[in-house]
Amino acid sequence: MSSEIKMKYSDVKQTLSKLHSSSSALQTSFPSSIGGNNVLDVVKQLNNLNKLLQQVGDSYKALLLQNEEATRSSVKFMSDIDHQLSSYRQLPTT
Repeated sequence: MSSEIKMKYSDVKQTLSKLHSSSSALQTSFPSSIGGNNVLDVVKQLNNLNKLLQQVGDSYKALLLQNEEATRSSVKFMSDIDHQLSSYRQLPTT
């Protein structure tokens, strides 16, 4: 079993860019007032559910963007470490 991790940084960055675009374009809006002056309980419940769905959608979108940023940061950290390690390997031994 190999302990080596191989990562294609360009592929990861491209995928993260797609995730960012998709997350940013995610529409999380629901009608907030259905039924106008209608006082039926079903209409009230539907409006409450729409508000909850709006909140869940907004939270999900924010979470996707946070995860994308955290992944970007981790990939940059790994890339920096890779460059440092490769420069150590190239140092002449005495």
